Amino acid sequence: MLLHLLEFLFLLVAPGWMQDRTPDEGHFYRRFFTKKHRAKRSKAKLLWIGMLSLMLLFPYPPLIVTMFLFTTFLTFSLMDETN
Repeated sequence: MLLHLLEFLFLLVAPGWMQDRTPDEGHFYRRFFTKKHRAKRSKAKLLWIGMLSLMLLFPYPPLIVTMFLFTTFLTFSLMDETN
């Protein structure tokens, strides 16, 4: 019931271009639904899970900050739209 209410509120508030979720490589919003972008997000998620588990294994603050910044850089590089 709550899910249907949230979907209804989304339809009322969201603009028309957000309601169309057909994959389109050239559209700024619908590119998130392409297989290529979903594969990139999956790789980024695995990268973060791996790095967070390493951060839990080695709880040394300077190492955590360094790994966090490096993982952020890798994620931005991976999600770059030019490739």
